[in-house]
Amino acid sequence: MKHRATVYALAAMLFASSVSLADETPPETSGGSSGNVQFLMGKTYLHDFWRPLDEPASFAIEVDFGPESSPVHVAISTHVFGQVRDVSSPFFGETGKVADGFLELSVGFLWHPVKRGVVRPYLGGGGLSMAAFAGEGWDFWASGINDHSFGYYGNAGIYFKVGEHFNIGVDGRVVRGTSITLEGRGGDADYGQVSLLMGVGWGN
Repeated sequence: MKHRATVYALAAMLFASSVSLADETPPETSGGSSGNVQFLMGKTYLHDFWRPLDEPASFAIEVDFGPESSPVHVAISTHVFGQVRDVSSPFFGETGKVADGFLELSVGFLWHPVKRGVVRPYLGGGGLSMAAFAGEGWDFWASGINDHSFGYYGNAGIYFKVGEHFNIGVDGRVVRGTSITLEGRGGDADYGQVSLLMGVGWGN
């Protein structure tokens, strides 16, 4: 609960503060396209179903694009996150060095209310497909202990435009609606996530 509250508070604070700092001058557009390729590295906070491997490191790539005059972009992303550690209590039937891993593909939208200026807030959401794995060490991909689920997400963040193309900022993401069953145990892979963002953009 504490981790989820942190993610929500961070996303709300960043979005509200960035809007107040934004340059409201209408952008000049050339009728082309604009977008970003963002790389995100951070930490994911899963529910107790995954303890003691419930705080995996994460890596993601997100691409958003749309007409240069539109504040709404299509967003496509892939997220990979996982954790490995030694445990004495069975983790889905395994002890010793065990791991969990997740592969997620999502499609949705991003709303960019600021099309010009150094400070660029955004807000997004959409649907996703996720595969979850658990097993012994990094061989968990082939362990047979896996399941698949659909879900939905929301994200918000802020990045700063450095020069014409480079972006740096932070992103907060929340996933809900997943349902996972492993070794006869039912749970979910819902999570909160906070990431550092770095990437490149084109257009306004």
